[in-house]
Amino acid sequence: MEDPFNPDRPPTAKTLYLMADILVAQGRDAQAEQLYKKIQTEYPEFLPAYNDLAAMQMRQRRIPDAMQTLSAGLSVSPRDPVLLNNMGMCWLIRKDYAKSLDYFTEAAAVIPDNTRYRSNMATALSLMGRRDEALMLFRQILPEEEAMENVRLLCDRAGAMAP
Repeated sequence: MEDPFNPDRPPTAKTLYLMADILVAQGRDAQAEQLYKKIQTEYPEFLPAYNDLAAMQMRQRRIPDAMQTLSAGLSVSPRDPVLLNNMGMCWLIRKDYAKSLDYFTEAAAVIPDNTRYRSNMATALSLMGRRDEALMLFRQILPEEEAMENVRLLCDRAGAMAP
């Protein structure tokens, strides 16, 4: 893979990243994973490669691998809200709602106006049975009726999952 305009120059992070995206779109995940890892090695500050590799690993239900990828990205950029939020999603999938809440809260602290991060916080709170706190957060981003319905459904789900 060389730069077609300058064959003596190695491909940029963006070029490799776009190639990996094409491979993912073609269903060639193994080759895409190799490119994402190459980007992480050669261009460790290029954070989208960590996020996309972790997303691919999550789709493949490789949650520990995704968490390792996100941890590597967070070691480069500890306050990246997207990495923090995605790590929170990994903990949510693993049903460790307290840890997921910690990561969602950190992401929301970086970008307080991001409704996705606050919604994820409310989801974790609901699943922990902290109904009032969850409702308060959902009310900030949803109409009252939808906020109450979300909390009811999530708390009911949490109750159904309890031993």
